[in-house]
Amino acid sequence: MKKKPNYSIPMISLGFWNLIILIAVALVLKSNWRLDDEKQGWNNSLFLQYPFIKQLGQFLHKPIVNFIIQAFVVLIVTRLLIYTGWLVHLFATYPEPPFWDFKWFYVASKLAHEHLSPFKPEIFSEWFCNLTKACGSIPPFVYPPNIIPIIWFLGYFSINTAFTIWTVMHLVTIGLILWGADILLESRSRAFRTICMIAVALIYGVIRDLQVGNLAIFIAALVLWMFILAKKNQDIPAGIFLGVAVCKPTLAALFVLYFLLKRRFTLVFLCVITSSFLIFIGLLLTGNSVTEFLPDAARGFSIWINDPSNSPYLSMSRIDLKVIGPRFFPNNQFIAKLLSNLIVLLTFGYVGWYWYKQQSQIGWSKNIYLSEIVLISCLSIGMNYSQQTSSVMLIPAVVYLLNDLLFQIRYEVFAWKRMSAWLVGVCCLLVQTGFIHDWVLIPLANNWKWKAGELPYILKVTILALPSYAVLGITLSILVLAITSLNQKQFSEFDTLK
Repeated sequence: MKKKPNYSIPMISLGFWNLIILIAVALVLKSNWRLDDEKQGWNNSLFLQYPFIKQLGQFLHKPIVNFIIQAFVVLIVTRLLIYTGWLVHLFATYPEPPFWDFKWFYVASKLAHEHLSPFKPEIFSEWFCNLTKACGSIPPFVYPPNIIPIIWFLGYFSINTAFTIWTVMHLVTIGLILWGADILLESRSRAFRTICMIAVALIYGVIRDLQVGNLAIFIAALVLWMFILAKKNQDIPAGIFLGVAVCKPTLAALFVLYFLLKRRFTLVFLCVITSSFLIFIGLLLTGNSVTEFLPDAARGFSIWINDPSNSPYLSMSRIDLKVIGPRFFPNNQFIAKLLSNLIVLLTFGYVGWYWYKQQSQIGWSKNIYLSEIVLISCLSIGMNYSQQTSSVMLIPAVVYLLNDLLFQIRYEVFAWKRMSAWLVGVCCLLVQTGFIHDWVLIPLANNWKWKAGELPYILKVTILALPSYAVLGITLSILVLAITSLNQKQFSEFDTLK
């Protein structure tokens, strides 16, 4: 009889390293959990003198409550680090890369190296089967041609080596996003900077993008640093960054319109030149012309959008507002589209009204503000097709809400209406974390054959639609906070980069 393998040593080893990481995280957080100069500046805060806030502060300072909060934060950070390390280890040791988004980019790159078009569904499906050994009904490649020069390097390597490089690029990009968020945060205290880093890392799209090998996190990083550079009037690099980011137009194209309305013409010009150059190179590498590409793209998009994983009626991964109507009216396509489009138009209209009102007050200045970038990021997710990975675009919203809280503490009297809007935004951001997606939504969906449409109606319009409602809630929450800040000095306070 074959001897049963002994797994006790690896388990003990894993537990030992978990303990070491737990202790290290606790020590690092303890040394960084300081308000520094913020504590002295808050001594005369009218916000903190409000009776309810004082009682809440006294409750949180109780030894047992303080210990529970610290233990919870330490465990969350430890889990996040261990889970990320486990993912990287899995990717490095897995025989083949997981059957996820990365393979689409790799196959497209390989086709471009052979001077073949990845935009033709039949050719892409055939090569996908040959290169990845995954055959059957494969959704076509629907990215625009300007992505080809960006992913061109993947074709020089084997699929495993290319995936390792892709994973390392993701980890570096996560570091750049955390750095950018730290720059945008108004407080220099270690406690708030630590809270900001943790909150950003908990956005579901950060880890999800690493899991599936998508490129949404690259777009989010380009947009974030584009804003930082544009804020410093460095329009040339900012325009180039935006021109590269437009390779995923659903997430970045709306920023082109924004900067055009802001009359930042140099930035827009560099964006258009960069994007046009990448499109020209992409068409050249794939042996296409515009007239050949457009019908292939239209046919591929039609096939792709009707796949169960992308359908607004069935998809469990979509977080945009276009799924709300189909969930409520699955048997009436006209009313479903009408409701979704009405929600998008009203949201877009309210954001446009805020922008017009704000520009009127500041004399149609060319200056850009964090509130505007956050609202456009929310619209980019809400008004177009967006999956879970796209939630990385909500990272500026995390920073904005923290900056708004800081402003209230420093300069405002506690107001329930304003604080309620802030809490709505925070709660909606919590929906966009792995706690809700991995522990609530996915387990519920797995109880039914969701691809066959067997999800109960009440679940589809309530719990399983929470991510889409959360995007709408975050947009409206930040819109309310931004509108109520129009007559205050908030623009000069927490919209200033240090």
